[in-house]
Amino acid sequence: MTVGIVFLIIFLLSFKIEFRQYKNVYFLAIIFMSVLISIFVNIIIPSFELNMNVNYLLILNMFYGVLVIVVMLLSLLNTKKKIANEGKFVNNMLVLGYGVFILINFLIISFKPDSILKFYEGVWIVYVSLIFYYLNIIFIFQNLYAWIISGLSRKRKSHFIIVLGAGIIEDKVTPLLQARLDKAIKIKKKNLDAVFIVSGGQGPDEIVSEAEAMRKYLLSQGVSNKDIIMEEKSTNTKENLIYSYDIMKKYEVNPFAIIVSNYFHILRAGFLSKQLKIDATVSGGVSKTYFYPNTYVREFMALLVMFKKTHIIAFLLITAYVISYVLTQ
Repeated sequence: MTVGIVFLIIFLLSFKIEFRQYKNVYFLAIIFMSVLISIFVNIIIPSFELNMNVNYLLILNMFYGVLVIVVMLLSLLNTKKKIANEGKFVNNMLVLGYGVFILINFLIISFKPDSILKFYEGVWIVYVSLIFYYLNIIFIFQNLYAWIISGLSRKRKSHFIIVLGAGIIEDKVTPLLQARLDKAIKIKKKNLDAVFIVSGGQGPDEIVSEAEAMRKYLLSQGVSNKDIIMEEKSTNTKENLIYSYDIMKKYEVNPFAIIVSNYFHILRAGFLSKQLKIDATVSGGVSKTYFYPNTYVREFMALLVMFKKTHIIAFLLITAYVISYVLTQ
């Protein structure tokens, strides 16, 4: 528990200094994991000793099995709904892949096929499980951190409200993009002097740019055309921010912006803005529930790539631990 308190202080200080730091995800994970370990050591293990006739490991294994089945069913239902609404695209099947990943790990742990894998005393199972637990911990706390920063108080007045683009249908915004724009309009009401920068280029299957579709929607909601600047060159989140920042510098010496996207996307947008040295905060719009599972998996994968050096170091440390275990046996 002491470790948790120490890292809570570190987390709060780090968050106060700059919330757009990836290490904050690790601090958050350490806080929660230290609490769980403390509960396990001080409450669960003593209860094992007092109730030796109860097979707790069997109960935990059964609980984990039920959890895996529930996750698989939910991932199947979510994938079915995504495909029904948006078509059979690989991106719409990511949560199903995550469910399969959990199932495979459960089968490895439960049936312990070390004799098949021909590895030293089941160390392979330990190694795979450690990687699995690491990835799941990062997945959980990345998403938790995204929700934390989405609730940040924004007392500082912004010069610009950057709305990040997303796919459109003909010249109309999708419900996903509309959620971002509606959130931006709410922010504008508290920042009357702020100017919208709608950022998004024109895809090969789009008849207008995403920026133009967003401008039309804002106009339909009563926003004045003079309060809208279009950025129409970008093709991804990084370019959204780079080109929008170029626009901001033409109007302000030290521009400050609120970057608006959906909850699942604001974490990556925030980290990117820090890397690009843009003075900004982030805010997330609410999407339909069925969007979240798949998009959280997608953003998790994107952040794994974005911070690949950090995760490679983590994998190397896990590998070194397993190798040292084998060598000392």
